[in-house]
Amino acid sequence: MTQTYAQFAAAFTSHHAGWYQKQLATLASFKAFYAALDSWKRSDAKKLMLAMERHYLDLDQLWQSVQHQALGEGDKTWQAGIRGQQDDLLAKIRALGGDNAVEALTLTQREPQLSHSDTQPLPVSSQQPAAGGSASDTLQVSPLPSAVLAKAMSDPASREVNRVLGNFDLTASAALQDAKLAHELVLDPGLRLEPAASNTLVGAVQQAVTKAFFAHIKQGIDQGNNDHVLGILTQLRLDMHTIVPPSSHQRETLDRELGPEWIATQLSNGALDIHAKFRLILQTARSVCAPIRDDTIDSLLDRLAAVDFSALANIHKATGALSNEAKSSVGELLEITQEIMQLIRNVRLDALNHQLDVTVRPWLRIHIVEYEQTKMAQLLESQCQSDAQLIVAKTTGWMHAAATREFSAPCSLPTTAKHVFLEAVLDMCFAPVALSEEDTPVTWTLDRLRIQQLQNELQVLLSASALCALTKALAQKSGVQADTSRQNALELVSLLREDGVTMDRIIGMVQRITGSEEIMTGLVPKTLAKDDPVFRLMERQLRKFMLAELDKNEEPGLLARRLESNSQAISAALSSFSMSAVHKEVVEVLIRASRLCSLNWQVYSPWYTKTRLA
Repeated sequence: MTQTYAQFAAAFTSHHAGWYQKQLATLASFKAFYAALDSWKRSDAKKLMLAMERHYLDLDQLWQSVQHQALGEGDKTWQAGIRGQQDDLLAKIRALGGDNAVEALTLTQREPQLSHSDTQPLPVSSQQPAAGGSASDTLQVSPLPSAVLAKAMSDPASREVNRVLGNFDLTASAALQDAKLAHELVLDPGLRLEPAASNTLVGAVQQAVTKAFFAHIKQGIDQGNNDHVLGILTQLRLDMHTIVPPSSHQRETLDRELGPEWIATQLSNGALDIHAKFRLILQTARSVCAPIRDDTIDSLLDRLAAVDFSALANIHKATGALSNEAKSSVGELLEITQEIMQLIRNVRLDALNHQLDVTVRPWLRIHIVEYEQTKMAQLLESQCQSDAQLIVAKTTGWMHAAATREFSAPCSLPTTAKHVFLEAVLDMCFAPVALSEEDTPVTWTLDRLRIQQLQNELQVLLSASALCALTKALAQKSGVQADTSRQNALELVSLLREDGVTMDRIIGMVQRITGSEEIMTGLVPKTLAKDDPVFRLMERQLRKFMLAELDKNEEPGLLARRLESNSQAISAALSSFSMSAVHKEVVEVLIRASRLCSLNWQVYSPWYTKTRLA
C-alpha cells in the first residue's frame, strides 16, 4: 500500500498523465489493507471473547468446586473474589460483544432444563423426617410474612433454585415455606432424588408411560407399520434433550443426525446405520453423565455391537408382516432402547442431585435462618403474648441444668452461652431415655427425630466398644491372642443397630468372637449396663471428646475436613478409652451433631443469649 501511494504522490506532483490510475490503485490497495486489518481485528476479538467466556465458566466451576469441598458452605472471601472477577468479565464481554454475547454466555452457563414428560420423583431423605404435616402444622403459626419471602426471592440465585425445584413440581418459595423440606435439604447432605419405586404412584405412572410407548411401537409392527425405527430414534432424541445443554455442540449434532426428516431420508434409501445412531446417543450421554454411569454405557455399547441390524436396513420399504429375522432385530432394538431410556432418567437425576448441592442448598442456607427466626417469633408471639419471662422459659429452659452445672463449676475460664448450649445439646444426646415429644424444647421441634437418632447411635457405638473391650480382656486373661479387628466391631455395630436385637443374640455373637461360652450370660448384660463403671467411663470420655471438638466453633464443613485429614490422631485419641475400633462412626456422629448444632445456634442464638442462664 505504501508503495502504490508513493507512486501516486510522485505522479501527482510531477503532473504525470497516469496520476489518476495511480490514485485508483492506491485506493484499492488501501481497501485491501483495511479489509485485512478488520478481519484480523475480528479474529482477535473472537479469540478474546472466547478466552473471557472460558475464564468466566472456569470461575463458575471453581466456585462450584469450593462449594462441594466445603459441603455447600464455601467461603465468603472466595465468593466475593470470584463474583467480582465474573462481574468484570461480564462488563468486558458486554463492551466487546453487546447484550447478545452476555445472553449467549448465560445460556452456555446454565445447566440443561431438566423437564420431562415423566412424572418426577420427590426427594428421598437418608433419614426419615418426623411425621406430620406442613410447616404451619408443625409450628402452629401463620404463613411466612411476605416481606421475608420477598427478600429471599429477590436473590438472583432464586431463579436457578426455581428452575431446579421445578423438576419435581416445587418452587423456591414453596420449598422455603415448607419448614421440614427446607430443614432437611440444609441438614441432610444425603437427601437425594431417587428413582421412583414401582409400588409408588410416581413409579406406577412412570412405568405406565414407558409401557404405553413400547406397546404403541409393537402394535404398529403387528399392523405392518414399519416406521417404528423413526419413532424410537425420535423419542430418544427428545429424551436426550433433557440431559444435553441447549445451544451446545452435542445438541446440534443430535438434532442434525437424529432429525426426523434426515432419518426418513436415510430409511427410504436403505442407508440408515442404526449402530451409528445408537453409538452417537450413548457417546453423547457419556460426555454429560457422571463417571458412575460409564460402566452402564460400556455394557450397552458392547451389547449393541453384538446385535445384527442388517435385517432392518430396508425395513422402510417392506410391506406386510416382518420376517422372523427382522422381528428378532426389532426385539433387540426395543430392549436396548428401554435400557437407554432408563439410563437417561438416571443421568437426569444425577444432574438434579448435583444442582441440589450447588444451587438449592446454598440458597436455602442463606435464607433459612431468617425464615426460621421469623417462624419462631410468630410462634412465641401467639403462645406467650409478649411475656418476656415466658419467652425466655420456653426457649432456654432446656439449657438451665447445663448452665447451673457450668456456672457452679470451679473454673477460671469464663463460660460462654455457646458452650452452655453445646453442653445442653450433649445432655439430650447422652440422655438414658429417648427424647419424647413432650420433653422436646420448642427450638428443637423439627429435630426431635435427629436427636433420637444421635442418642441411639451413641449407645450403639458405646455398647459395641464396651463389648470389644470385654472380648479383649477375656482373651488376655486366658492367654489367647484376641482378634480385636475392626471387622468384629463393625459386626457388633450392625447387630446392635437392628430393631429386633435381643440380649441372647448379642451374647451369641460375643461367644463366637471369643470362642468361649463360659460366663458370657452374666458378663455381657453387666458390660452393657448404664451403671457399669467401664461403660460410664467410656461414656464420659466420649462426651468430653465430642464437646472439645464442637467447642472449637468450626463450620461443619471445616470440621469434617479436619477430622478426615487427622484420622490417625482421632483414632489415637479414641483408643485412650477403647473406642478406636469405631473411630469412623464416631466421626460421622460428630459431623452430624456439628451440622445440627450449627444451624440451631444460628437460628435461635438471639433467644439463647438473652439471659445468663444461671
